[in-house]
Amino acid sequence: MNDDNTLEAVSAASVGQESSKAGTFFQKAAIVFAVPAIAWGVFIVWSTAFPGPCGDSWGLISLGVAESWLVCLPVGLFGLTTGLLVKKGSPSLRRICIIASAIVLCLPITASILLHRLHCP
Repeated sequence: MNDDNTLEAVSAASVGQESSKAGTFFQKAAIVFAVPAIAWGVFIVWSTAFPGPCGDSWGLISLGVAESWLVCLPVGLFGLTTGLLVKKGSPSLRRICIIASAIVLCLPITASILLHRLHCP
């Protein structure tokens, strides 16, 4: 009788840890969207941190920071909600989603701070 209870407990534990295909799909989609957003955000932060001589940018640095907000904010929020709400996906992908979304959301904030500190008067 004890063996039947342990078999039921083991089978119930294995069913609870299955990852759903839809959850894994959304996690992979969030990571796929996050990679170009991170690349774009890093480029904007780099171009904001090391601007050319005053007067050469014609406002393109400010436009790049605004575009960074337009690209990174939705992608970061999608990755964060996917990482936090999809519980039946892969645990390692969930962790990657949360970390990638935190990086994506920090990049436009960093670019804005650099723009306000290093902007030519």
